[in-house]
Amino acid sequence: MNPALELFNRQRKKRINLAMFRAFAEAAMAQVAQRVRSVALPAEISVVFVSDVRIAAMHRTFLSADGPTDVITFRHGEIVISVETAERQARKFDTSFSHELRLYFVHGLLHLAGLDDLTGDDFQKMAETQEQIVDEVEARAEVRSQQGLAVTPDY
Repeated sequence: MNPALELFNRQRKKRINLAMFRAFAEAAMAQVAQRVRSVALPAEISVVFVSDVRIAAMHRTFLSADGPTDVITFRHGEIVISVETAERQARKFDTSFSHELRLYFVHGLLHLAGLDDLTGDDFQKMAETQEQIVDEVEARAEVRSQQGLAVTPDY
């Protein structure tokens, strides 16, 4: 059973379709739980979409690092995502804004499931795993969309 999921949009820079994000998130949580069985996900997960200013303040307060970052995950189940960073990175890596948000969410889930990215090898493994999960969930959503069962527009 998936954890309870709460979504909060606490920024005004970019519109986010929370219903579409929820559909992706629920499928991604199931994938992470299936792949990483060593640590159970928290019973409740909150995702908070924020601006660069807000995530930079959290980055400084909780990680003693200056400047914005893409995602911060707290062990109790909160995943904080910078919408502005996602938009910037989407342009930089020639992906969509929604794909970046999805990557950040799965990255946070993997941290909650006990994975870490402190070493080069761990970073590489985590990056590959999160890309695989996002690709698998997006591919399933695309199949459902083609069958007329779901629509997955960009956020």
